[in-house]
Amino acid sequence: MATQKKQKRSLIAKLGLFDRYNLAFVLSSIIPLGVLVYVINKYVPIHEASSARMWLNILFFSLLFLSILGFFVARVATHETVDQLKRYNSRLYSLFAISQSLSRQIHMDVLMEDIVKSAIEMTGASAGLFLLRDESKNTLRFEVTIGTGAITLKEIPISRGVAGWVADHNEIVVINNVEEDGRYQKDFNILPNFETSAILAAPLGIGAKNYGTLELLHRKEDNSIFTEEDASILETLAGQATIFIENTKFRDAQQNYFIHITEILLSSLDGTRQFWSGHLKNTARFCYLIGKHLKLSDHSMRTLHYAGLLHDIGFVKINLREGPSRKMIELHPEVGYEMIQPITVWKDVAPLIRYHHERFDGTGYPHQLGGEDIPLGSRILAVAETMDVLTNRMSYRQETLDMMQAIKEIKAYAGTQFDPAIVDALIEGIANDTGSFSL
Repeated sequence: MATQKKQKRSLIAKLGLFDRYNLAFVLSSIIPLGVLVYVINKYVPIHEASSARMWLNILFFSLLFLSILGFFVARVATHETVDQLKRYNSRLYSLFAISQSLSRQIHMDVLMEDIVKSAIEMTGASAGLFLLRDESKNTLRFEVTIGTGAITLKEIPISRGVAGWVADHNEIVVINNVEEDGRYQKDFNILPNFETSAILAAPLGIGAKNYGTLELLHRKEDNSIFTEEDASILETLAGQATIFIENTKFRDAQQNYFIHITEILLSSLDGTRQFWSGHLKNTARFCYLIGKHLKLSDHSMRTLHYAGLLHDIGFVKINLREGPSRKMIELHPEVGYEMIQPITVWKDVAPLIRYHHERFDGTGYPHQLGGEDIPLGSRILAVAETMDVLTNRMSYRQETLDMMQAIKEIKAYAGTQFDPAIVDALIEGIANDTGSFSL
């Protein structure tokens, strides 16, 4: 698939008579005429010495020759058709495989590189570029360059070059002779080590929106051209890349909205709780150190982070000014769970909040779970929250402990209140974070 395509034409095509498929059809259709001549020659009484019989014999053998020739032409045409279908099928399979791979990709830089590599492989191009639009500067920024060698600029104006024209007009371009196309500006050469002969460029656009350009190049010495089939492939890949960019922007907007909502909730908690400020973010930080040491997945780390920030959200509905009784305080995990559970984006966070006051020995609340029946995130949360309670000078404790004293106290309750493995992970996590720590 990586071989360079050159313009190949059959002898028949060069002569301009028929293409091989039409020729095979014409020659094959002569067979019935040959049969007719044979029947006439065999069964119709004609004088042996007459010229008619001689011409019938000549006609018969001529038609026989042409029929055999038609068979071989048809055979070649069939093989070529089968080979072409196999090639199309291979490319179609590659596109499906790429689509499946891209649908699982979450990192924009990796996706852009994969798109360019796939485009080069499927079209046999010499080089490929992925350029993203910067609306604030009205420029195109080079995100990926493969096979071009060094480039002299990191970004170009949208008003310059073929890539700029494609982004500005949102149209695909096939140029197989750059010397004859005015959109190629030779004086604006940003590839000093690459002499371009042919360009295929597709816009990264949906409707009127344009996010940039996906561009393929051929070197001059390769003597290659881009076909309509190549253009179709690049247009498909550009479409997939555009959808990914659109989804990424939508996801970023959602994440921004999500973060703002979380900040509002945290502000509400800080204004409602009768304990101390900074507790929620400190708890989330200790959760991070433990989760990082345990090598939790990205999803688990995000879930744990929000559980750390929101674990005391149940206090929003509990009025402790009426008296912070033990019974009232013990309601907050269940109340917090009921508040968070209906929210789809926090559905995995809710159980961690519900069980973060369970004890490893099964004597906690609200459901007296024990051991590994307690969700891992809740066991982490219990240790992380206690660490902030012990070390935060603004907490409800009269005596604040330093880091080493707090670790010793938490370690004393490993196996009863806390999961021993989580306590060890906290110690290692803090040691790795600070660079030096020992008991």
